[in-house]
Parts: sequence; C-alpha cells; structure tokens
Amino acid sequence: MSLVRRPVPRVLMLALFGAVACSSHFGGASAREGLTRVNVDVFGWDAYVRATLIDREGRRTGWNIDRPIREIPGCLHDYGSDVGIPDETAPADTTEEATADTVPGGPQPTPMYQYFTIADSAGVRGLIHQGGCELRLDPDVGGKVQLALVANGAGLKECKDTTSVWVKPGVPSRWWLSWKRSRDGCLVKITRIAPH
Repeated sequence: MSLVRRPVPRVLMLALFGAVACSSHFGGASAREGLTRVNVDVFGWDAYVRATLIDREGRRTGWNIDRPIREIPGCLHDYGSDVGIPDETAPADTTEEATADTVPGGPQPTPMYQYFTIADSAGVRGLIHQGGCELRLDPDVGGKVQLALVANGAGLKECKDTTSVWVKPGVPSRWWLSWKRSRDGCLVKITRIAPH
C-alpha cells in the first residue's frame, strides 16, 4: 500500500498559522495587557532615601545624587518632604520652579517621600509592558522606609504589595518590582535583590 501526499489546502494552512500566532501572542506581552497604571510609593519615616527606578535598558527615573532624573518614557516622578497637616489659612506659594533635570542649579535636599506613576502613552509600549523594573534605594538619613506597589486597569481589580525596611546611610538596597495580568485581575510583587 503506497501513501500519496496530498497538498494541504491553502485556507487550512492560513487558519493553522493564525491559530499558532494567536496562541503565541497570549503567552507573551499580552499577559500584561489590560494593566493601564502602576504606582510605586517610597515613604520614609524620618528616613531620606534617593529612590530610582531602572528599566531593563538601564534608563533611570527618580532621585540622582542631588536632583531628579527622568529618562524612562511614560514614568512620572513626584517627591516632597512636607510633614504634618497643611495650614489652610497660609498664603499660597506662587514661587515658580524650573524642573531640576533641565536647568543648571544648586543641589536639592533628598526628599522624604517619592511617588512614581507608570502609564504607557497611547501607541507607545513602555515600562508597563516590560513587566517589571528595579528600584534602587540609597539612604542619606537612616530610618524606616515603606514601599508600596499598586497596579490596576480597566475592568481589573486593583492589586497591591507592600513592605518596609530599615535603612542606614551609605548602605544601598536593590528591589525587583514585578507586575502582570492574572486571570481575574493582576499580580504584583516586591522582591529584595540579594547583594553581590
């Protein structure tokens, strides 16, 4: 009995290739699709740390020695050291400040708290689609630091991970922040990177 090879119909081949392409797509970046925002909060309890996010390409956003640095697209950085309850009767501060990473100027004191907002721009795949980044803490003043990682998206239940660490001046620490879409929401994790 001899077997005769018959050509596979072109329509069947296209359907097979389409199914393979779709299944490989779901194992890749789409695991993070649906996430629209990731927030990273670094709050010092009497501690002052230089906090910097570093993406997989080595770009940084955060506090660089004595001023902010903003290299990662789609990653916003805010910071401050205000403590206590704001005085509602105080006159508004109308001082205009230029962004520190675009103009020369003197050093700025390390802030007590820093907030990062990661949100990809329309049509530009950025840090959210990388699924994670490094957080580097370089303490100037020791104390307790609270870290929080929160992710959310349209129609997704918010997910959060928090941790705290005691820091000492001159003793940096590194953390891996990760996020991904899960079946019914998302998963985030803060993991300390062991020193070399």
